[in-house]
Amino acid sequence: MTSAFAQQTGPIRLNQHYFEIAAEDSTNHFFDKLVSYSSDSTMLERIFARDGKVHRVVITKPPKEEYHERVTDQYNEYNELEWRKTENLNNKKFLTLYYFDNKVVGQVLSDSSALYHVARNGETEPTQQNFNDFEPQIVGPLVEWHEFIFNNFHLSAKIRTETVETFWIAILVNEHGMVDRIEWANLLEGNPKIAAAYMRAVERWGNNFLPALDSFEQPVAKWLMIPFRIDRTMKGTSKPIRVYNDFI
Repeated sequence: MTSAFAQQTGPIRLNQHYFEIAAEDSTNHFFDKLVSYSSDSTMLERIFARDGKVHRVVITKPPKEEYHERVTDQYNEYNELEWRKTENLNNKKFLTLYYFDNKVVGQVLSDSSALYHVARNGETEPTQQNFNDFEPQIVGPLVEWHEFIFNNFHLSAKIRTETVETFWIAILVNEHGMVDRIEWANLLEGNPKIAAAYMRAVERWGNNFLPALDSFEQPVAKWLMIPFRIDRTMKGTSKPIRVYNDFI
């Protein structure tokens, strides 16, 4: 398959959350990414662990009307497929299949941001639910999370922005639902002081999370990725920037 692709970049250094890092950042260097393109503009991203083993392969096809397909394959250290996610980037609908011993043992189908069809090992029919428990979950209604973050996100009035900036905050929720670590994932984007203020608000939220469940319904430690955006406010308002919680 790769012979039809022409490599366009040299290795891109990534952190453990798959975001690009500075060339001199050895502390956060977990992966290397190679990007190639086919003649029809399909993009192939191959992500390698530091030992050279393939860790993740992402194929993104050119958009076609209402469908823009991206397929992500994740491999374990034994080069076995762990999961495959097929998603439509136009509407965020996706299907993720989870594998064990080269067999599908779990799946989650998303019809929308509030409806999921989940099946695990031994289940013949998926369960319809309004959350994806293959990922860590925030305890309580999301409106309470949004209100809490808004009320606890404090910035100096001197901090301003002229453009929209997107931040990704990574929260490692262990198998007991406790927070083991909070990190700013996309280190090369945005103001560090804004990211630090958001992380302080997340810390105040405490351990109000539910752990992710694997394909056998066992709790596992997993990173929860939370995006937020900031933008400039209108002149005369009380705060220098506006904050948008993109986590839904």
